[in-house]
Amino acid sequence: MEMTNAVPAPQRGNKYQPVEAEHQTQKRERWGNHWEFLLASIGLAVGTGNVWRFPYLAQKNGGGAFLIPYGIMLLVEGLPLFYLELALGQRMQKGFLKIWSNINPHLFGIGVGQLIVSFQMTAYFPMVMTWCMYYFYLSFSNPLPWTNCTANASICCQEDSTAYYWYQETLQASSRIETAGSFVPGLTICWCIGWVFTYLCLFKGIKSSGKAAYFTATFPYFVLICLFVRGVTLKGALTGIAVFFTPDFGRLLDPIVWMDAAGQIFYSLSVGFGALICFGSYNPVKNNCARDAIVISCINCGTSVFAGVVVYSVLGFREETIGIAVEDVQSGPGLAFIAYTTAVAEMKLPQLWAAAFFFMMVLLAVDSEFGTIEACIGPLQDYKIFKKIRKELLCLIVCCILCVLGLPMCTQGGLYVFSIYDTFSVAIPLLFIGIAQCLAVSWIYGLERFNDDIEYMTGSKPHIYWQLCWKYISPILISVILLASIVKQCLSPAGYTAYVGCVEDPNTPGIPGNETWTEDVAYPGWGQAVGAFLVMFPVLPMPICAAYHFWMQRR
Repeated sequence: MEMTNAVPAPQRGNKYQPVEAEHQTQKRERWGNHWEFLLASIGLAVGTGNVWRFPYLAQKNGGGAFLIPYGIMLLVEGLPLFYLELALGQRMQKGFLKIWSNINPHLFGIGVGQLIVSFQMTAYFPMVMTWCMYYFYLSFSNPLPWTNCTANASICCQEDSTAYYWYQETLQASSRIETAGSFVPGLTICWCIGWVFTYLCLFKGIKSSGKAAYFTATFPYFVLICLFVRGVTLKGALTGIAVFFTPDFGRLLDPIVWMDAAGQIFYSLSVGFGALICFGSYNPVKNNCARDAIVISCINCGTSVFAGVVVYSVLGFREETIGIAVEDVQSGPGLAFIAYTTAVAEMKLPQLWAAAFFFMMVLLAVDSEFGTIEACIGPLQDYKIFKKIRKELLCLIVCCILCVLGLPMCTQGGLYVFSIYDTFSVAIPLLFIGIAQCLAVSWIYGLERFNDDIEYMTGSKPHIYWQLCWKYISPILISVILLASIVKQCLSPAGYTAYVGCVEDPNTPGIPGNETWTEDVAYPGWGQAVGAFLVMFPVLPMPICAAYHFWMQRR
């Protein structure tokens, strides 16, 4: 099998200078300094999932005991792939499309898959920022709108005003995915404003996004510390924190716990999208990428635990004041827009703490969005057809396309469109890409060759631990997780949580309400088909491109 490389591999015993020689005539964007790279990478990795998904998973899967599988998965899955992607980009000094085709034309499909999954991610994930922007705007109202029921509000509002406001006023949610309904004005406006803001931060590439990271990556920590100080001083805070950390070691025998830990590590570190490869390619070749990978990954995981303390201190206060159990909480939107808003309404200066929380969530979401969109734009500019287009214009075109693609999520059925994307478009494709990356670098490019590359960049070869992870442990582990995910999907077809309203006043005639206001509904046939397409669209280019190049060689 013929192999073409972006840069020649180092030859033992020879003076090694090919990287500078090849790239000295090429204009490659650079970070303004190393701090910009670190902050942008931390912003990419640390997102809303650290605040609203990890705390829920920890409490659900054994409390403090969950930190054991979480830490193990970080060491054998998250860190090795994070390190591999940074090193690959830094060594090759190209976007991931060029890197994989230069290593071997058969691998071009890996880059195509990364590009597609990045587009799919950025088509729906900014909706999280939209919801947070809308609630940030509402936080300046006095009283907070989710604390009071209007004169024409349903009887359901008297039971739970925050849940009612989320479903009926914010989302204006329909009860089935088949009912798209009309556009929700507030969400549609925030969606468009969010994309304008994103473009203004990205149109100059890393020159603008790197500078923006000084604020967008650091200010959330300032807010989180303020929320921590306020949270731990609330009545009942220790009760909530105890629930978060109390270990249930018996849960470690459940394989689902380990699968949840592996999934959270994999996705929260943003490996597989190609964004880390792009970020690494903007670094100088001589840089200690191993140190960067360890520092950024540890900060990301430490933030998850710290955010869990903040969230559960507030939930403990909620139990103390209005009697809702700490354990009574959902992941994702249910945690941020129902559980947290219920608790913050009982605090002194509720507008201040609501605004601080949702502003932090906006910054966490937009920082992650910056990196993923860069993964959509950066690799394209390695090709002549796109080099002719100014980056400002290319960024505008990409942002406009993604803005239009996401508009259906601003309708009354938008929550269910978001659910389809969230269920199918990212999770399984990333597992395929993670396996392909490990195999491509270790077995096709050559692990010894990659070791020499890292030695040239950092001054020392990677420890045997990293080599074992890249070649054996990580791909085997990810394969097990992938197989378990596919089996789980086959045994229990995916569905969505539909809003049906309370018993006394159902949301839609003919669909009865219930005590939880929601019910699990299987996706219709067309929904399953859309889900299958979202899964296969990033995955199929890998075997198709490999088969095409193999066929071309045999001709």
